[in-house]
Amino acid sequence: MDQLEEINNESDYEPDNPKGYYTRAKRRKLCGKYQDTEDSFSNLCAQPERKKRKNLIMFVPTEVLQRIFAYVSYHELSSTLRLVNRRFKTIAEDLLNFGFKRIEKRLKSLVSTTNLAVGYTQDDMEIKCISKLLCLLEILISQYSIIVSTIWRYVYNDFYKTRSTCMYGGLIIDIYDIFMWKFLHCPNQLYSPAVIKDYSLPLELSKIIQLTKAFCIHFDKTNEEVMNSCCILSGCKIVDILDSAKFAHKHVHYEKRVSNFFLAKFSYYFKNSWFVAMPIPPSKEMDWPQQQRMMHMRLRRIVLAHNDMYLQQEQYKREVLLRPSAPTAIKKPGNNVYTGYGDVEDKFFYYGVMNDGAYLSKFHSPEDNDEQDEENDPNEMLNNPAVEPDLFNFDDDVLFRLPYLGFKVDLSIRCPLAYAPLSYLRTLGDDELGKLKGKALVKGESQLYMEFECFGAHYARLPVRYQYEVARRTC
Repeated sequence: MDQLEEINNESDYEPDNPKGYYTRAKRRKLCGKYQDTEDSFSNLCAQPERKKRKNLIMFVPTEVLQRIFAYVSYHELSSTLRLVNRRFKTIAEDLLNFGFKRIEKRLKSLVSTTNLAVGYTQDDMEIKCISKLLCLLEILISQYSIIVSTIWRYVYNDFYKTRSTCMYGGLIIDIYDIFMWKFLHCPNQLYSPAVIKDYSLPLELSKIIQLTKAFCIHFDKTNEEVMNSCCILSGCKIVDILDSAKFAHKHVHYEKRVSNFFLAKFSYYFKNSWFVAMPIPPSKEMDWPQQQRMMHMRLRRIVLAHNDMYLQQEQYKREVLLRPSAPTAIKKPGNNVYTGYGDVEDKFFYYGVMNDGAYLSKFHSPEDNDEQDEENDPNEMLNNPAVEPDLFNFDDDVLFRLPYLGFKVDLSIRCPLAYAPLSYLRTLGDDELGKLKGKALVKGESQLYMEFECFGAHYARLPVRYQYEVARRTC
């Protein structure tokens, strides 16, 4: 909770009714009456002086305070100035939200400039350096989208009125600014780690990745979970998180508006991933907001790991195209595997993701690994979520018993229009957005149903399906 402090109102100062030392005649009268008691006189004169000095900063115009606060780091704005009083809190939060929102525009501008620079570059080493910078920017955009999917409903969103807070992770904004300053003035400090050792990251980017995970978990726990009916206020937050997966295949069955409600059905397919829920004896009880927070955390981890691994593969393919005559072979991404697990009441969750190299090394023979460059992707027919896998394998080799590794999410939604996913709200016209902004309170019922399917779990004798549902609740 923000520590708020009561402040004196500016209207307490009445210029037509001066007090204390503002009138010289009154001061003479006081001095004449207490001419033998100098200590008492000094105390009487000091009291109104202290009262006036206490409120001097409160008479400064807001524009001036904003210019002053612009010289303070975002971390100091969030952790110190935001806690002084109500006026400082309002000004600091506006600056924090503005600083966070402009990051996306600045990153996209740098990406477009870097793409142009690659087209006008002929030297192989220079192409390699610029390519590494472009890879770093893409990773930052991926991390930024995860934060947006977590907080945009509560940080002055542009679509409807809501319980507002601010992007109080000022340290994250500061590190973004440091990265972009180095990108423009001394880019060699950013791409040199990746040039010396492939797929290494500069210190600033490593900190952003670490802080992004910690901030999203903290925001869910301290801001969203404590709200009444947080599972309704978050709306289609699960869809926002899944939409942040840049390399997952999304299929829209339907997406429509009926009266003031949003109805949709989506399917997401995560390649070389798994999501299994096994029944266990219940060990501890959790209320519904906490269970939802754990589901958000689980999906964010899968999305982040999936983005990181397949972004590396896409960046490798792009560098191969940009540098066809490289003097040395371009190193492929290593075999990476991410796993996570945890229990919620009577369910134990095991989930994870691996890249193509790890998949081929585990489930295919060495001959297939040597020929993977000449043949098509062995999972090409399985990348489409509409294709049903063959659950029966006639091959005697145990390495080929797994038809594919991946899981599919079918998601159905019915909720008030204001709680629709961010991707859909951005498609609304100005008239519809105006109606949403004019409503102070959204009323209605919300329902969300998800079904996870991981057919690869069949060969480990684990449950193949898991259902997750948010029952109807009145907003």
